[in-house]
Amino acid sequence: RDAKNLMYQCSLATEIHHNDIFPEVSRHLSVGPSNCTPTLNGEKHRIFLQSSDIDEKSFRRDSFILNHKNEISLLSTDNPSDYSTLQPLTRKSFPLYPTHAGFYWSEPEYINGKGWHASVAVADQQGVFFGVTVKLPDLITKSHLPLDDSIRVWLDQNNHLLPFSYIPQKIRTQLENVTLHDGWQQIPGFLILRTTLHGPGWSLVTLYPYGNLHNRILKIILQQIPFTLTALVLMTSAFCWLLHRSLAKPLWRFVDVINKTATAPLSTRLPAQRLDELDSIAGAFNQLLDTLQVQYDNLENKVAERTQALNEAKKRAEQANKRKSIHLTVISHELRTPMNGVLGAIELLQTTPLNIEQQGLADTARNCTLSLLAIINNLLDFSRIESGHFTLHMEETALLPLLDQAMQTIQGPAQSKKLSLRTFVGQHVPLYFHTDSIRLRQILVNLLGNAVKFTETGGIRLTVKRHEEQLIFLVSDSGKGIEIQQQSQIFTAFYQADTNSQGTGIGLTIASSLAKMMGGNLTLKSVPGVGTCVSLVLPLQEYQPPQPIKGTLSAPFCLHRQLACWGIRGEPPHQQNALLNAELLYFPGKLYDLAQQLILCTPNIPVINNLLPPWQLQILLVDDADINRDIIGKMLVSLGQHVTIAASSNEALTLSQQQRFDLVLIDIRMPEIDGIECVQLWHDEPNNLDPDCMFVALSASVATEDIHRCKKNGIHHYIIKPVTLATLARYISIAAEYQLLRNIELQEQDPSRC
Repeated sequence: RDAKNLMYQCSLATEIHHNDIFPEVSRHLSVGPSNCTPTLNGEKHRIFLQSSDIDEKSFRRDSFILNHKNEISLLSTDNPSDYSTLQPLTRKSFPLYPTHAGFYWSEPEYINGKGWHASVAVADQQGVFFGVTVKLPDLITKSHLPLDDSIRVWLDQNNHLLPFSYIPQKIRTQLENVTLHDGWQQIPGFLILRTTLHGPGWSLVTLYPYGNLHNRILKIILQQIPFTLTALVLMTSAFCWLLHRSLAKPLWRFVDVINKTATAPLSTRLPAQRLDELDSIAGAFNQLLDTLQVQYDNLENKVAERTQALNEAKKRAEQANKRKSIHLTVISHELRTPMNGVLGAIELLQTTPLNIEQQGLADTARNCTLSLLAIINNLLDFSRIESGHFTLHMEETALLPLLDQAMQTIQGPAQSKKLSLRTFVGQHVPLYFHTDSIRLRQILVNLLGNAVKFTETGGIRLTVKRHEEQLIFLVSDSGKGIEIQQQSQIFTAFYQADTNSQGTGIGLTIASSLAKMMGGNLTLKSVPGVGTCVSLVLPLQEYQPPQPIKGTLSAPFCLHRQLACWGIRGEPPHQQNALLNAELLYFPGKLYDLAQQLILCTPNIPVINNLLPPWQLQILLVDDADINRDIIGKMLVSLGQHVTIAASSNEALTLSQQQRFDLVLIDIRMPEIDGIECVQLWHDEPNNLDPDCMFVALSASVATEDIHRCKKNGIHHYIIKPVTLATLARYISIAAEYQLLRNIELQEQDPSRC
């Protein structure tokens, strides 16, 4: 750079003032012997060198201008008067071509007392060299400032030490065994930095001892730590304060507004007063709130319109359901009233002397009537379940009599098909539990009826067992089974797996719906060609644990397992006894009562065909329908009871003041004063001979709300028409027990009828 500046300033030099030039400072030398007198250009160059303003540097010894005639002008910065000791420079001292970037470097030379020197020059278009002579040791020191304990050496283009470089032999040997390159590398004990001087092609190699380097670095780090930590704390504090002021506080305000927006109206807006990204966010959020407000207002209007439409539709649906319920009640009443007459007449006919053919016809008529009644019940129940007007009536229920009633419905059809029937009640099954007895019996009747319908050979089995707090009813048959692809649809309304079979297709649907309403479920497993098993699982909420009957009875082997579940040990029968009756295999209630009588030795009062009650009661029958009064009255008489007839509530209230009754059978739907109001007046009548007698409602309504209303207003039991002799006999026995508990004397049954 100094050589180029010298050439550039010389090209710009115009006029030189000789008054400022001192001959002893600069010299013009002619190297050849024929040129002793300086030329005009040589003198000009000498004067230029002295007047030039090139900075003096400690590593530069002199500046020179060398023309093609080997005339040289010198300006020394070391000792201006000592030019005789200079080795003359000639053009031969420089290579023919520049070594790098237009510079010409001479070989290093040693001058006694002056040290090692080298010249560097640039040439102009006329071939004049402008350059400087530098002191190599000073140049090395000024150009590189290594650590104090570092070692510096210069290498030539062949990586050989230059004469002015000194290094211990051990380190020199290590360097010779390493291929050096520019940049950092390592040898044992040292970290090496090589830098190439592109002009002469020399390389400066600096060796840093590892130990000293680490100590110095650590010292520097320790010196800088306090300042660094202080600066870091200050910067962190300033940064946190800036974040708190510029970001945290605005964000907290944003969050507060957003939280208020979640619960308050959409009128609150974010503050948008900044010219930064947060202002953009606030603007976008406020725009979103504006859009939401508009949509919210539109939605509220639509919701109000839809709500009004839904309310109107709901009112219409409720009115339609109400009309439907009233209509169903009327239909039920209209159907059950004649059905009551038909069924009662057939059962009365069966109590008369009939030949075999007549008895068969009567049985057929009764079975057809019961089938028709089941269809009517299912259709009405399905409609009420669909409309959501179906409710349950939970009460304490005796399990074994309920099972007997369910099995009794299939006894006739099963015997006509010559199917075997079995019932088994497992151990720990409670004999009394809380449920809707009517609906549970309805489920079992539907399941058993389906089993008989689709079974041609084999038998039907009803099993009841307990699992923890659940009661499980299993109805299995040996019928033709159901295909796998049809099993998932078997509980669908109006679906029939066998299109050739008879039925409405809603029995299992009703059973499944009732099971769910009672907190249970209905499942089915079937194998085609083997049979089907339907499981009803109900929760046990309130129940009485069974009390085992300890004793020993002579009974058929087929009853031993059932008796053992009740705590009775069975022995083979040695003679004829009551336990040999085949019906006891599928009537567990009768089996339990008989076993209890035999073990406890309680008297067994004989009854006619298992229906005639042991007591004769004074019964008041209140019904506005002539056919009901006629048929039910005759049925009560056939059961050996004393019957008084009343066609209205007023007539019944009048009779209550004239005669005491053990049981009042009263219709609910009657003109003027209905049955419920009549019962209330009965209790309030001061001249009534027995205001607390038992009341049993006779009604064609199957609505659960009617049952609840009756129970709430002092009616003890509820019978749904049509009634049967068995039903009447059962409630007569219940009324007799009720009167006996009240210490009221009863008349025993006429021995002539037994």
